[in-house]
Amino acid sequence: MRIEVNAIRRRKPLSMTSLIDVIFLLLLFFMLSSTFTRFARVEVSGGPASAAAGGKTPDILIRVDAANDWRVNGMALQEAAALAELTRLDASGADTAVLLVRGALTSQALVSAVEQIRKNTTLTLSIAR
Repeated sequence: MRIEVNAIRRRKPLSMTSLIDVIFLLLLFFMLSSTFTRFARVEVSGGPASAAAGGKTPDILIRVDAANDWRVNGMALQEAAALAELTRLDASGADTAVLLVRGALTSQALVSAVEQIRKNTTLTLSIAR
């Protein structure tokens, strides 16, 4: 049995056309299957600096030290009790509130506090450090 050494096959160069088509199809698939959603925004607006100096005092003073450590007008309350107290004060005629941020409060806890206050009351809320 004879084996020919000279019979080496030459390879054809790879065609890049099919690779580009596959990449284009993958790109098209991922672009069309992705979802485009808007994340909820919490609007925090501050007035001019002169408005704070000459404005009236707020009706309610809220202090948030940690995620579940709230003080409403000096009373230490848990979050649920604080929100109930804010709802009661809102119903009794309070218009404005100042939220004081103290301690090692995370920005997520601050946003959650603002969302909860705005969801449960109709108070005009200001944030101070």
